[in-house]
Amino acid sequence: MTITNRRQGGSSLKTKTVVVIAGLPISGKSSLGRALAEKTGLHFIDIDAGPASCVFSQEQNPLRSDEARARERARMTVAYTVLHAAVEAHLSQGFSIIISATYSRHTNQELLQSAVERGNGIMKVIWCQYHDTPTEIERRVADRLARGTVGGCRSVSHYLDDKSRYMGIKLPHIVVMMDCGQEGLNKAVQQAISYIDDERSLE
Repeated sequence: MTITNRRQGGSSLKTKTVVVIAGLPISGKSSLGRALAEKTGLHFIDIDAGPASCVFSQEQNPLRSDEARARERARMTVAYTVLHAAVEAHLSQGFSIIISATYSRHTNQELLQSAVERGNGIMKVIWCQYHDTPTEIERRVADRLARGTVGGCRSVSHYLDDKSRYMGIKLPHIVVMMDCGQEGLNKAVQQAISYIDDERSLE
């Protein structure tokens, strides 16, 4: 059984679906996830705001040493494990869900795929990108810090380090560009809704 929970003008899902919003830090994943949740009425889980709170807090500078990097990798392994358990639990109860996480490693993408398969659901993966000029990176990092966002990217060097190790999304997906403020977000939401509702793009 699939339990629907949608708002007027939102998505009309006929299959248990995990909407996965992936991409580099500060690429607009959380903004798109919140907007889609508002539009569809589906529950939204941001890995930084939910699962990551189930483990110790991120260090101020997780790149300061090999030991700190290893600790951060272990912290995020716990967070992804919790996130994938939530995905499977929602699907097993008939609920569709929206999640956001970087998914920089193919291993985590494979673990997500396994969780979705165990829950007898399907995935719709949306890869957030933006034109990451030096000025725009600095602006987005500063905005993130000013908002007091918990976890995630805290500096330009942190972003560039993540970008250098990003493996890309190997799962079937679409790309949305998260530029141009509210106008760009509105366009991305419409693009995402069309993709989510398109049964031809099902796994």
